[in-house]
Amino acid sequence: MRNSTFISLITVLFSSFIMLSCSKDIAEEKTFNEKFAFKAGKAGDIPMFLTRADTLMSSITTLYLDGMPRDIWSSNYPRTDGYWDGAAVIWGHGAAFSGYAALREAAEGFPAYKSRYESDYDDRLLTAIDQFRNTRDGGAEAYAVYPGDGDERYFDDNIWIGIDMLDLYELTNDSKYLDRAELVWNFILTGTDDIMGGGVYWKEGSMSKHTCSTAPAAVLAAKLYLATNEEHYLTSAEDLYAWCKEMLQDPNDYLYWDNVRLSDEDDPDSEIIVSEEKYTYNSGQPIQAASLLYTITQDPQYLTDAQNIAEAAYNKWFISFQSDILGETFQVLEPGHVWFQAIMFRGYIELYKIDHNRTYITAYEKTLTHAWLSDCRNEETHLLNGDFRGGTNQDSWEILHEGACVEMLARLAALERDGM
Repeated sequence: MRNSTFISLITVLFSSFIMLSCSKDIAEEKTFNEKFAFKAGKAGDIPMFLTRADTLMSSITTLYLDGMPRDIWSSNYPRTDGYWDGAAVIWGHGAAFSGYAALREAAEGFPAYKSRYESDYDDRLLTAIDQFRNTRDGGAEAYAVYPGDGDERYFDDNIWIGIDMLDLYELTNDSKYLDRAELVWNFILTGTDDIMGGGVYWKEGSMSKHTCSTAPAAVLAAKLYLATNEEHYLTSAEDLYAWCKEMLQDPNDYLYWDNVRLSDEDDPDSEIIVSEEKYTYNSGQPIQAASLLYTITQDPQYLTDAQNIAEAAYNKWFISFQSDILGETFQVLEPGHVWFQAIMFRGYIELYKIDHNRTYITAYEKTLTHAWLSDCRNEETHLLNGDFRGGTNQDSWEILHEGACVEMLARLAALERDGM
């Protein structure tokens, strides 16, 4: 009896400590929020997620970019020596650029933030990422893995950059961003043919065609159509989406496999081999592609497709979690590849704009809120660990993952701003 009472007392004290710590974090964040909002002339209106995304973006700029040779992002923090002085490959560099692009959009309506991002990041980050462009072996210009003239180019790496450029074009109406998106598209066309009926190769010289190159290519084409109203982009978006669905969707659960390849690379009529691994982003991009195509065409099948994939992905990659910090149980993103999860979030947002089902948005919102207020976030650097539930130790952080966290926080900020 005495032991039971003692344990109950300890439990109450621990719960009180957690609640006080959480309240302290929220109070401190509110103070920062109001202080900056006063400068912006909109006291109380600054989205909480914008202050979080801004804090993390400022941190990664200091930790990964400032003082780096060529002013390009470091791959890791703490920084390490290595190829190109420890610079991130274009995949990681692109993740940071995606975070910036999402943050840039989230700052609309908040002049103090917007003007700071324009002055601090617009020219700097565009100049940095353009250092990766080359025309390897006289081919179409594209973004390479590293800044060298002979470095290889991946079609999927380029597509992510093209999508970011279109988002920035939509935001600014500055043709330099559209020019870069079209540059990427012209490169993607060199990675398409009729072998296996269509699709996009993973990289130059690769013989496999992937969901991660084909589904986002459909997204890029749909966005190019919306930006230019040129019909050939819509045709490409529909064709790419249809091929990906036919060749790579698992009919049993609506989720997407990774890639297909020929059993004999020299025989285009040989058996097609399917690599059946499933990753979050490989289902997230078909959600976004289908949602965009529904918005453009109003064909209800696209909406049905998007909703089926969204529910299946939610059931597979979210798990029940009790957060003592938030004082509730909710579906949290299970530990996995953080950048993949950020790409999946794009699909959920695109769908949410259509059907207003907030289930998936709420799961991301609560996941990232808990992560920010828990020991998932490093108190000194604000960098987030890979397990958003907290309780894990980490001594190295990739820009690929931290850029993805900036993106997710910024996208939540935009939704918060718009009352969504």
